[in-house]
Amino acid sequence: MQNNDYRYQLDSPRVTGRRQQKTTCPQCGRKRCFVRYVDTQNQCQYLNDQVGRCDHEQSCGYHYKPSEYFRDHPWLSDGQSVAASLQQKQRQPPRQPELRELDFGLVTGSHSELSTFWQWLSREAAPRLGATQDDVERVFHQYLIGSTRESDIIFWQIDHQLRVRTGHIMCYGPDGHRLPRQSWVHYRLQQRGELPLDYQPPKCLYGEHLLQSRPHAPVAIVESEKTALVMALKMPEFLWLATAGCGGLTKEKLAPLQGRKVCVFPDSGCYRKWHDQLQQTEGLDWRISDRLEQYPPNTDLADLVLN
Repeated sequence: MQNNDYRYQLDSPRVTGRRQQKTTCPQCGRKRCFVRYVDTQNQCQYLNDQVGRCDHEQSCGYHYKPSEYFRDHPWLSDGQSVAASLQQKQRQPPRQPELRELDFGLVTGSHSELSTFWQWLSREAAPRLGATQDDVERVFHQYLIGSTRESDIIFWQIDHQLRVRTGHIMCYGPDGHRLPRQSWVHYRLQQRGELPLDYQPPKCLYGEHLLQSRPHAPVAIVESEKTALVMALKMPEFLWLATAGCGGLTKEKLAPLQGRKVCVFPDSGCYRKWHDQLQQTEGLDWRISDRLEQYPPNTDLADLVLN
């Protein structure tokens, strides 16, 4: 690996001759702050989506260098191997990464009411929703609400086979509004050396594990985990699931819902995207609501029922 210090460089117009493309940091989860390394001898292709540096040096500090990447992947010992791997990947159809099931003890160990978000939801939002204390306890235990030591909430992604895939760590203020800091459980395990740095778990719908315990409940899908919990308090007759992002409504995530009645509530501005995705999905009895399209972009059901 001679001259790799010069061959692999951080993406910039000076190096590539094109506009710099920043992506989401694999550690802190913040968008448009992660600069990847490019291979200057291979048409400036990105070495790997995990190899790069986060702009937030103080609060995050993630910097995965090419030398560290090749150390962790010794079978990619030279540039030709990397190029061949990229070409082979382009020829093959995309496939879901192999799942490395996480220990369920992580879920039970984090099960706590101490997150700032849960405190807001149970003490302030629930009364406004007309929810009782029994409703709050039910949702808390059904969705296996977790908390970090920093009082951030953990939205555990557990699939219909009760396999723990990862957990979405999010920070909320005392008023229930989301703050920029977020991460994923598998990122933190990677930093502790318990998972490979290039591992990306196949995601599932938030709340999917409840499909087993509520086999006859009609399913409702929203975008954010926060909205799913708010609506679970407001309309408990539905089983509320979340995609964890506008781009999270995929065929793979919808597959476990075959044979179920599904109502979909996209945030305003996402109706067309979700409608097109549902039309490409077979074997699903679905309906989609355009009710939120009359509101400003990114308005969701939680905004309506809380205000």
